[in-house]
Order: sequence, then C-alpha cells, then structure tokens
Amino acid sequence: MTDRSALAVVVGSVSDEHLLAVINRLPMDDVAIFDAETLSGADFLLLPGSVRIGELQFSAAKPVRGWLRRLAPPDWQRGLVLESHDAVVKAAWLSLLISIARTCGVQWLTEPEALVGAENKLVQAIAAQQLGIATPETIVTNDPDELCGAFHEEFVIKPLGPGHFYDGEDARVVYTTVLHRDSPELARLRTAPFLAQRKLTAIKHLRVVTVLDRIWAASIDGDDWPLDWRSAANAHSAFVAAKLPTAVADGALLLVDHLKLGYSSQDWLICEDGCYVVDINPAGQWLFLPEPIASSVAEAIARWVGGGTR
Repeated sequence: MTDRSALAVVVGSVSDEHLLAVINRLPMDDVAIFDAETLSGADFLLLPGSVRIGELQFSAAKPVRGWLRRLAPPDWQRGLVLESHDAVVKAAWLSLLISIARTCGVQWLTEPEALVGAENKLVQAIAAQQLGIATPETIVTNDPDELCGAFHEEFVIKPLGPGHFYDGEDARVVYTTVLHRDSPELARLRTAPFLAQRKLTAIKHLRVVTVLDRIWAASIDGDDWPLDWRSAANAHSAFVAAKLPTAVADGALLLVDHLKLGYSSQDWLICEDGCYVVDINPAGQWLFLPEPIASSVAEAIARWVGGGTR
C-alpha cells in the first residue's frame, strides 16, 4: 500500500476521551495519531526532517499542524527502577518522540517546550506577577519558620512537581491543603519541595479554557465545595456556564500569550478583594464542563489542527 501524507498530527492515546473528542471531528484516516506507547509498537522510519509512521508520513518540507495532548499514558511502564535497562528503553522512546516533534515540520497548537515550561507552578506565578495579574503570594521553602513568618497562622501547600503518583496499584492525588503553624505536616517540608501560598476564600471557583484567542468559562460556588474542589467526587458535574469578569478574561488571554500556549485550562478564584489565577494547565481537562462549552472547545482544537478557520 502506498504511503500517504498526513494532513495533521495528534500525539496522545486513543483511550483518552479528550483526544477522541477532537479526532472524531477530523478525517481520522489522514491524521497521524501516536504517543510513546503506540510508537514503540509501530513500523516507523525517521530521517532528517521527515518521518513515516505506519502508512502516514510528514516532513519539514510540507509542514502540517499538530496537537500535543500527552506524550504517553500516565501509567505507561510505571514502576521502572531508575537507571535500569527498562528505564533507559523508556527514555529512548520518549527521546524519539521529542525528535519527531521538533524536527519533522509540525506546527504545534502549543510547542513542546512551551507546554513543559508552563507546567511549572513557579513559572506561572512569576508570569502572573510580571503581567500585573493577581495571584496568591507565593514562596518555596523547607523551613517552617519562614512559612509561619510569611503567612502567620494559615496558608496553603501544593506540590511543586507532579501532583499524581502511584502507591502500589492505587493512583493517588496530592491536593492543595490548608496548614497552620502547628500542623504536624510541616515536618514533611524537608522530604520534598512544596509551594506555599496565602490562603484565599473563594466566592466562586472558575475553570477557564482557552484555544488561541477564544475563551470559555464555568463556575461553582465557593461555599459549596472544598478549597481544592477536585477532592470532591461530584464537583466536576456541578459546574455551570459563567460570564467572565473583564479582569479574568483579559488576564487569561495575557497569560497564554506570554506563556505561548495555544490551549490552556486555568483555575481562577473570585474573592471579595478581587480575582486571582491559581493554576494554569497547558494540557488540562475540559470535557467535564457543561455543554455547549465541552463540544465547542473540542471543535475549536479540531478546526485549528485540521487547518480550518475558527
């Protein structure tokens, strides 16, 4: 069978409902869909500036658009021992994937370097500060006295690195947690770096989603849910469409322009003293949001990746 030119590239797993929501709006036979896991089981040929994966090929000589959802499934080859043979093999597949992403003529909705950089919560906080966008006062330290001196009686702690891990076969999430100057958890500050912020009291939680210059938002009431609403099993289904305050709409678009994000999923808080951005996820979820928001976001990504106008 003759090799065909790919019309678009999507990196992710077809078991991911967010990826499916996008590619189901594209001519799937002409879209190269792969990640590190599927690439390891496919026939491929990588040459300088071009690649063939299965029957589809693309190259720098004929650039195509692409969407980088996830490099690999979250549980792909988990449990590997650092510097073991299997860990080295995994790193090699990821290196191949990044090589394809950077050298084979794909114009990404969000470039890989921008996506990785924007995942860092300190990078997000500094970007907000530079742009004059309200965000909670933030410090990183392993000294409890410094925390108590900065925030006095109460503050929140969130992971500086990944917030998900596996404990045996069980998936765990590290949620944003409220601590006090006498909390026993402060002793754990010396085990890993955490990000500490001033505790805010939310009137509303906002999930703001952007695709290029388009923006959507939904909200839940602050009184009805915990500080980290993700810890409540039914919070996702409680969101309703929201009209954004001008400060949030302008700030959200300024942030994605500054961080060079074609897509973003942002968390904001509306408080009595103003609106604050508390998290920016360059590959976050949106399908839990009410219709027509969920479908509109998927359609916007698909139309851009497929080369159509918004």
